[in-house]
Amino acid sequence: MGKVSEYWNDDIETLPPERLHQLHEEALLRQLKYVWENSAFYQQKFRKAGVELGDVERLEHLNRLPFTEKSELRDSQIGSPPLGTHIASPMEKVKRIYSTSGTTGRPTFIGLTEHDINVWCEAACRAFWTCGLRPDSVVPLVVAPFLIAASYADALQKIGMVVPIGVGSTDRLIGAFQHIGANALLSTSSFPLHFADSLTKRRIDPKSLGIKLIMAGGEPGAAIPSLRQEVEETFGCIFLEMMGNGDMCGEMWAECKYKKGMHFIAQGIVYPEIINADTGEVLEIKEGAKGELVYTSLDRECIPLVRFRTRDHVEVTQTSCECGRTGFGIRVFGRTDDMIIVQGVNVYPAAVRDIVASLVPRTTGAIEIQLHASPPKGWDPPIHIKVEYCEESGELDLLKKEVESLIREKLIFRANVELVPPGTLPKFEYKAKLVRKFYDGESE
Repeated sequence: MGKVSEYWNDDIETLPPERLHQLHEEALLRQLKYVWENSAFYQQKFRKAGVELGDVERLEHLNRLPFTEKSELRDSQIGSPPLGTHIASPMEKVKRIYSTSGTTGRPTFIGLTEHDINVWCEAACRAFWTCGLRPDSVVPLVVAPFLIAASYADALQKIGMVVPIGVGSTDRLIGAFQHIGANALLSTSSFPLHFADSLTKRRIDPKSLGIKLIMAGGEPGAAIPSLRQEVEETFGCIFLEMMGNGDMCGEMWAECKYKKGMHFIAQGIVYPEIINADTGEVLEIKEGAKGELVYTSLDRECIPLVRFRTRDHVEVTQTSCECGRTGFGIRVFGRTDDMIIVQGVNVYPAAVRDIVASLVPRTTGAIEIQLHASPPKGWDPPIHIKVEYCEESGELDLLKKEVESLIREKLIFRANVELVPPGTLPKFEYKAKLVRKFYDGESE
């Protein structure tokens, strides 16, 4: 086997800033023309905002367009199922539909044409290659087939070998390493140490599996030094972080072996902005800049999005790297809303509150989600949730089990519900504080 390149796409991943600017500007103008002509959602949205296609002539003019919120996409799909008025291609061109986990009460559906599938695959290949995946890599895939992460199989098998395992099949996963020769793992940040516990209970040394690389995404935490060290020492591997966004593109960021932040690797596919979350002002991409990630599609047929607010709060860690990639690097250190992530599943506290409120008058509807440690360990299930019961609650043990069952069924995570008397939880005049983070210094 000859020398293997450092990059999946040499030209794109090492583009100098001036050429990247030109590439993105040309792609943006093509994409906006397509959106203007084909998306009823954006035709109405831009008309309401008083903007025309001609108002955007350069990349720097993008901030003249309004932001797109997740709630708008959800409402669009409820009003015009299955893919909403923001679909921009004929339905017969759609070849796949994935879904989000539906943690706000209803899943969001993500449609891809054949072209979109290929574009997503290209981005994921760049990301996996950046982390160190190579043709001799064998990767078990432990995801549900209906979720966005299932799309990663396209890229994994284009680079190396993929072994479909599925969710909750620990013995099959172990077998993939012991009998098939799997040597890499793609998982959430918290999974490796859970997996290590399962191995220990079976009297299997984690190092004996021969895992060389673990790539983590779906939740924050992989870049925490203490967690990274523990995982790497436990398995004798390298532990790297990556990130995508289901609405925009499965993978867009990936850490290289120098571990200085996740490189942007979706050049020509997505245009990222970092904004001041309070004012909407676009911030300069420079080391130390902090703000919210915003994405605009550059090469999407089915559901292109313009200035989509992710609510991911990031810091720019680097604008150059020894690896030669010119995509700037970031770390995600929080959310600009109060969403939490439980083993890769987005959990909106308001959705938990809505489930509890559906049981009124047996509950008051008041809740408090209590997090005692920072992610990812602090977000491991069962999540501790205080719920106020009422005098009409009946048998409390049955109520506790019912709330826990509803949360598991509808929001796809396990909770430990603590029932407390009415009036116990704080009351707020305006927006209720549904999450208490004790690791941030908040008191009981």
